[in-house]
Amino acid sequence: MSMPSGATPGRHILRGSAWMIGLRWSLRLTGIVSTAILARLLTPGDFGVVALAMLFVGFVEILGDTGERLALIRIPAPDRSYYDTAFSLQLLIGLVTAVAVFALAPLSLHYFHEPRAVPVMRFLALRAVLSGLENIGTVDFRRDFRFQSAFALGLRAKLISLLATLGLALWTHSYWALAIGIVVNQGATTVFSYMMHPYRPRFSLARRQEIYGFSLWTLLRSVGIYLTSQIDQFAIGGFAATGMLGRYAVAMDVATSPTSEIHEPVVGVLYPVFSKCQHDRSAVAALFRRVFGWSVIICAATGAGLGAVAPDYCLLLLGPQWVGVAPLIPILAVAASLVCVGNATDPLFDTLGMPRWSATLQWMRLAVLACGIALAAILWRDTAAIAWMRLAAGLFCAPAILLAAAKAAGFDARAYLPLVWRPILSALVMTGLVSVLHALLPPSPLLRLAIEVPAGASAYAASLLLLWSIAKCPAGAEAEAFEMIRRQCGSLRAKWMVRAPSL
Repeated sequence: MSMPSGATPGRHILRGSAWMIGLRWSLRLTGIVSTAILARLLTPGDFGVVALAMLFVGFVEILGDTGERLALIRIPAPDRSYYDTAFSLQLLIGLVTAVAVFALAPLSLHYFHEPRAVPVMRFLALRAVLSGLENIGTVDFRRDFRFQSAFALGLRAKLISLLATLGLALWTHSYWALAIGIVVNQGATTVFSYMMHPYRPRFSLARRQEIYGFSLWTLLRSVGIYLTSQIDQFAIGGFAATGMLGRYAVAMDVATSPTSEIHEPVVGVLYPVFSKCQHDRSAVAALFRRVFGWSVIICAATGAGLGAVAPDYCLLLLGPQWVGVAPLIPILAVAASLVCVGNATDPLFDTLGMPRWSATLQWMRLAVLACGIALAAILWRDTAAIAWMRLAAGLFCAPAILLAAAKAAGFDARAYLPLVWRPILSALVMTGLVSVLHALLPPSPLLRLAIEVPAGASAYAASLLLLWSIAKCPAGAEAEAFEMIRRQCGSLRAKWMVRAPSL
């Protein structure tokens, strides 16, 4: 599949990212509404039961994540036999995963000691079956840069899941509302995938060697990423009650969502864009540095910004029964930012034909994090200590991952420095301003958020542009943002001039 005439990789990144960010934030806004309501209908223990179940189910599912969709994106011109093979592998893995979850669920009692989670795990096995049946043809939405179709698919499924979850929570006040909502979301995604794409699968394993040749390292990386994201909850589930785990799981969701909902769509768009220039190493390296600059700007703003307003945000969103969540959020938010910046290297390694590097680095990060969390769980048995260990591991591993990416792409690692220091200083300015405002404003969460959020965002943007000007306006994300603002202002001015004579 070739790029449309007149298109450039950069334009596809911006346009595709806009659609995918729109999707993620549409889902996030519905999720915020859902969380705000469910936090008042259910208890931390209810969230903890489902968090335990999802830890087990997610781990078994990730063992079957062999990257069939990413393989289809990377193959230059896959014919139908590739799609049929990818679907068949996806279905077989889904069925095996479901059987494994159902059969092994009782074993979780030996570690988690929560009998209520076992039937929830067995019910969630249905999600693996529905996922295996999903139309593999929807991978074309990313291959062909039709991100608006991916937007529509995800949003429709999420809205149906939201209505089902809220309705059941209002009716039952039970953790089963959360579990059923998870399955409904996957079921709706599968149904809509066939409504929105004409591909109809046939069973075939003809291209399994080509698919798995790429997918083996993708599987190892996916397992590493999943364990890295969940190992702290595994540790807490082993020594704490479900209420403590529920609070930590919600804190993690609140802390990581703003960063991931903006950053992960950008990384997702990189796969099809990189695949178009995968044989030009210099072009790939230039695109990576370009996106890395945006990654740091996004992650610095969201991580520091959320941490600064965490107490009021949590009180307003979750309510008083979630006391203890707010102190965790600044730590977890900064840790999430470091993880997201590191994950931006995955498409680079894949494009350069080096998925082994990416998998190795993920397992290195997992090993460092596991040692720190094990120490915290044994010595302190405290969620704050575990959160601090997550942040320390991120600070230790992020430089190593970025150095490896620079070596793989063939550019000087010092090229990172101009892309990093301005966003970090701007984030410190924003945090300082929000802290001062928080101390001066009346103790009203809604009022403080209404003032602190726009003031902090303005301070971050102004500081970033000022530091960019002091640095003599180098090429990069700030230059692209400034140019977009200039063009938008010019477009608005032109429209005003056209309308002015008729006023």
